[in-house]
Amino acid sequence: MQDYDAGNKVVHVSKGHVLYHQGDECSTMFVLLSGAMELFLNYGTKDQFALIVLSEKGSSLGEMGLLEGEARNATAVALEDSVLVELDEAHFEDFIMQHPNLGAKMIKDLAGRFKVVTEELQSAQDVVRTLVGELESDKNKEKKSIRERLKGIADVLLDVPKDVPPDLYVTCYTRTHGNLH
Repeated sequence: MQDYDAGNKVVHVSKGHVLYHQGDECSTMFVLLSGAMELFLNYGTKDQFALIVLSEKGSSLGEMGLLEGEARNATAVALEDSVLVELDEAHFEDFIMQHPNLGAKMIKDLAGRFKVVTEELQSAQDVVRTLVGELESDKNKEKKSIRERLKGIADVLLDVPKDVPPDLYVTCYTRTHGNLH
């Protein structure tokens, strides 16, 4: 079924189906009207990583396709039957004029995502500073075993309690994630 809204195509996606794949060339974006979508990196692989669930009306996804002409940077999968509007450049302005509340929601979504990315970058910088500090302080001390060094890194990255012995952490990690290669 094809409906149109302000010249833009309305898309119906059944639960479990992929709306678009990471790496797909594109020039459009989507606005969620109903349902729920989840975005994944490396969807369907052993490295699959869930990024975000979008379930609020007016949530936007795939903006970089429309705004920058970039390939899809994630895969979008319907968590339930969903209805979205696919916006293209020729009809984008008309859609915003006809749906100012959805336009405002898109701006808030983008601002929120920018804030999260900024916070993640700050956190990553803090981790790198801490790890560099650990390496520099290790130079002045006796050499640590690889297990102790991994434990130190895990402490920083995963906030592992100080009283967990390195051997226990490594054993649990390898059972969960495979060998440490």
